[in-house]
Amino acid sequence: MKIQVLSFVAALSLLSAKETGCRRSPDLGETRPAKDVRSPNFLQKKLRNHEDPNLNFVNAQAKVFIEGNGQSIGATANIIWIRDSIMWLNIKKFGLEAARALVTRDSVFVLNRLEKTYSAQGLESLQRQYSLPAGFDLVQSLLLASPWFFPDIILESDIKDGLHRLTGSNGRFSTDYRMEEQAYWLRQEIFLQPRDARTMSVLFENYKKTELAGWFPYLRTVEAFSPESGNLRLSIELNDVEFNIPKSFRFEIPKHYKLEE
Repeated sequence: MKIQVLSFVAALSLLSAKETGCRRSPDLGETRPAKDVRSPNFLQKKLRNHEDPNLNFVNAQAKVFIEGNGQSIGATANIIWIRDSIMWLNIKKFGLEAARALVTRDSVFVLNRLEKTYSAQGLESLQRQYSLPAGFDLVQSLLLASPWFFPDIILESDIKDGLHRLTGSNGRFSTDYRMEEQAYWLRQEIFLQPRDARTMSVLFENYKKTELAGWFPYLRTVEAFSPESGNLRLSIELNDVEFNIPKSFRFEIPKHYKLEE
């Protein structure tokens, strides 16, 4: 299990949620294709209405599946997230801890339990490697199922494939957001860097109601490409999610671990 792949999981382990006790088939009402074009301001406001500023802690277990770099990896993980602060997780194979990771606002640390090594790198390095347009703030927005907007991009709206769409470009990045009619849930978020041939797409599916976090997508799929890393595909399904319950965590680098070069 390569430490670069673990770093990617650490930065993006936020990709669906299943709250304990949630109904599997809630009545979402009838969905229908979008027909009338809405203004960009209207659509952005609708998307932001799903944000919850009072959600500060998330603890969860997860099933993780990763494809990339000639590997296909399935694992389980425990995740702790604290708003504007950290994301901590450990990754297990066959019930044994294979890796532990800590993401802060500016760094990513990973312990490889299998090879007794560790890595420490700036979050900016991970952004370049995996085509992430931003750092910790983007990670938080994905966890909370809210869109991440560039401050200097002017968006335009139209309809594509029966969904409302917002698109824009600032000369370096191009963005594409797709959302449902009626509910205005975010269905897909795409970031492109045409000059550097980098892409990142997040698909949000299977929305269900949670008591504390509102409507949450249970299934998300991240696909990323960069010339350095090639194609990566990541899906995560969370279970036993707890909201706004602080939980302690540990991250220490054993003295006998070697720094991975």
